Amino acid sequence: MKALVYKGANDVELTNLEKPALLADTDAIIRIVLTTICGSDVHLVHGHIPTTPGYALGHEYVGIVEEVGSKVAQFKPGDRVIGPAAPYCGQCERCLKGDIMHCLNGGVHGSGQEFGNLSGSQSEFMRIPYADVNLVHVPDDLEDEQVLFVGDILSTGYFAAEKAAIEHGDSVVVFGAGPVGLCAVQAAQLFLPKQVILVDIDPYRLEVGSRMGATHTINAKEVDPLAVIAELTEGKGADAAIEAAGAETEQALKCVGLCGRVSLVGIFGKPVTIPLQEAFMKNVRIEMGLSYLGNLKKIIRLIQMGKIDLTPMITHRIPLDDIEKGFKMFEQRTDKVIKVVISS
Repeated sequence: MKALVYKGANDVELTNLEKPALLADTDAIIRIVLTTICGSDVHLVHGHIPTTPGYALGHEYVGIVEEVGSKVAQFKPGDRVIGPAAPYCGQCERCLKGDIMHCLNGGVHGSGQEFGNLSGSQSEFMRIPYADVNLVHVPDDLEDEQVLFVGDILSTGYFAAEKAAIEHGDSVVVFGAGPVGLCAVQAAQLFLPKQVILVDIDPYRLEVGSRMGATHTINAKEVDPLAVIAELTEGKGADAAIEAAGAETEQALKCVGLCGRVSLVGIFGKPVTIPLQEAFMKNVRIEMGLSYLGNLKKIIRLIQMGKIDLTPMITHRIPLDDIEKGFKMFEQRTDKVIKVVISS
């Protein structure tokens, strides 16, 4: 089968790999219909997340079930499905406590042997472990593109908004207008805030953020974000901040007011500075950690209700045969790229 394979540092290639086969009676094999490129794929290729080369990348997908193991009861060939980027068993000690992010038998799709040696979605076929636990049926009234991001970045944006404990009438700041930040903008709106303020340095991404529900946008290249946030919140500071850039932790902590909440979901590429004394004196609450990916069915219902629409951030659509070009474009952020959808 065709697959985009991580060959080594800064090296990916569309090549042929052996089609995955059932390894357990709880597995399913799916044919990939749509996939995409994620920021964590770039982190892997750049070596920020060290892994052993030779695996297919990718972890966001819409697929059609091809084959199921003998113990798979809820899915059959022909079913259209999605699933979490990080599958879990649902039976281990961590899963039974609701901590599926740290499943003792789980891993991350398309991230090599260090993360469970699980199939990647930037390919023609994938093996899904614990299929009855992880796969979710896609309703007939939804298009593939509407649900493509549910299994990772949308779940992460929703998790970020939940951890920020947003309440009706709050002022919320989102740092980073990348895919996760834009998902957080939409998720924040579900909690009926007064303001959703989006901060970035890319004018086009800020424009898309406005279309996706940000009430105010701030270009941090042109103005001091903290000064503008103070003005928009009448000097009180924001009630909640979501840091989705992995580089603005200090500003996220500084922008909130007394008893503010800060939700950190951006992946840190280098050490960050935390104004701990200021946060302490303001009684700021900080939440962080791996995203919870167990809300897929709930999020799909929100999409069906018209509460969430991420299609505005799809900027490019390409076939799998062109994925090398798509990866380079996403990696280098050229041609106003936000999300690239790849069809098999």
